[in-house]
Amino acid sequence: MTEVANYSILFAVVGLVLIGISIPLILRKVPPNSFYGCRTRKTLSDPNIWYEANHVSGIDFCLAGLIVFVSSLAMLALGQNVDASHAVAALLIILLSSVVAAVWHGLIMIKRM
Repeated sequence: MTEVANYSILFAVVGLVLIGISIPLILRKVPPNSFYGCRTRKTLSDPNIWYEANHVSGIDFCLAGLIVFVSSLAMLALGQNVDASHAVAALLIILLSSVVAAVWHGLIMIKRM
């Protein structure tokens, strides 16, 4: 297996982990706590805000995970002739930009609540 394939599989697993941790948030199964979820003073002060904020953030992180997963599979299928450092850089940019967008959207949404 090539280096690009190994990195692609690694990033695909990261995408699946993001999807996996977002599902309980989407389903509103995570009660207010200080470890898991969108934890701000505002979300921890009101259970209604907590569940709504984490529902939206969960959807955003699920989409981020899906983007990372699909990008990784595309790199696995089409990027075997790409230099490994370029493949990692591309996948890392996709991962970071997806996660930053999810966090940014969540913070904007919480401000509006």
